[in-house]
Amino acid sequence: MPVTHAQKVSPSVVSYVLNQGPRPVAPATRERVLAAVRELGYRPKSAARALRLSHTMTLGLVVPDLANPFFAELAISLEDHA
Repeated sequence: MPVTHAQKVSPSVVSYVLNQGPRPVAPATRERVLAAVRELGYRPKSAARALRLSHTMTLGLVVPDLANPFFAELAISLEDHA
């Protein structure tokens, strides 16, 4: 189905819908955006989001030897607490 002028929304409105803010979006517009997201199979790219937000929500751990039970247990415990 071709997109008509009446169906277009700004990139900002799409961002507001996908990121739950910072401004409210009319329910009918929100549903149109979500329908387009489903139809197009949109999936957010975590690497692009990390670049935009300047953080990755990823933890790193450097240990000398994971075969050592102490470090393996430490890694498991840190992962569980994170």
